[in-house]
Amino acid sequence: MAEQKIELRKIRDFGQNINDSFVFLRQNLKPLLKSFFAICGVFMLGQAIFTGIYQSHSMGGLMQQLFSGRAGNGAYRNSPYSSIFSIEYLMMMVFMFLTFTSMKVVLGAYLKFYLEHDGQQPGIEDIWNIYKKYFFRVFIYNIPIGLLTLLGLVFCVAPGIYLWTVFVPFTFVLMIEDESLSNAFYRCFDIIKATFWPAFFVYLIAFIIYYISSGIISVVVGLVVGLISYFTTKDIGTTVGITTSFLNIFSFTFYIIYYISAGLQYFTMTEQRDGTGILNRIDNIGTGSNNFDNIDEQY
Repeated sequence: MAEQKIELRKIRDFGQNINDSFVFLRQNLKPLLKSFFAICGVFMLGQAIFTGIYQSHSMGGLMQQLFSGRAGNGAYRNSPYSSIFSIEYLMMMVFMFLTFTSMKVVLGAYLKFYLEHDGQQPGIEDIWNIYKKYFFRVFIYNIPIGLLTLLGLVFCVAPGIYLWTVFVPFTFVLMIEDESLSNAFYRCFDIIKATFWPAFFVYLIAFIIYYISSGIISVVVGLVVGLISYFTTKDIGTTVGITTSFLNIFSFTFYIIYYISAGLQYFTMTEQRDGTGILNRIDNIGTGSNNFDNIDEQY
């Protein structure tokens, strides 16, 4: 018997969110990864290139001097740190923002297509058509949202954490509800009113899963490359920086877990606020679709 597809517009508690996130990922892993790397790959490669160049320039000299025993005599003061905030650093940060924006738009486009086509799996072209419609809007609109959240973290940590929790579904509101900047801004505050703490813990646990999973990959790759470089040459800075930055591209795949979980929480909040899913099922009574499967799980 075929496994039942995940119903997006549905109220979920914490455990159901995490469980359904992995079920959704298992059911849609292949088309998700295809679209993920096909569309986001350019920005990932750009970030990897500038990260490798930056690390090799800023850390290469220091690491060489550490291994040669010259780190304590002051010889490095004018070499490694003079290029820390360089053009490579600026480009690395720009491509990092582009990469994460692109990943959010691709995953948002996947959920939008999945929702509007009754659980059908989209192809790369389907995702691309939605992606090109929303990418620049999401990119531009996320700048003030990110700055506002950053200011909250800098001046007082608690407001920053609050704003982060409020604005996690911002991209979903922009894409799935097709809202403007101001409407999406106020919509995020509206849907979070009764579900702040459940949403916070869902986002936090999902982010921890993403962070630990990607961190393990980064550490393993760094250790392996570092050991190989150490036994072949003392000039390990450039090799480690460039190689690990490219291999760490694969750690981005774990971001899918976090964003799918955030997406399901967005549907939980909108369902509690608007009841769209239950209204759709009532409208579809008698159409032959099995719209009331597992409806008891919502109560």
